[in-house]
Amino acid sequence: MFNRKPQKIEIGDRFVKADDLKTVWVVSGLGSSVVPIQHFQVVREGYESRLRTLSEQVLLDPQYYVRVK
Repeated sequence: MFNRKPQKIEIGDRFVKADDLKTVWVVSGLGSSVVPIQHFQVVREGYESRLRTLSEQVLLDPQYYVRVK
């Protein structure tokens, strides 16, 4: 019925946590390739020492993260 494009995450994409819309996380690279689920490294905008590795599923789940421009 609806042809939705699969969402794709790219380096430089920006996300905020659904419960903290002030803190922006920027995709800085790919995470581990060992696990079957794609992971990405994200850094807090303005605080590059704050690094997280998150799965693609978590980043694309609006209950956890929301993509911003």
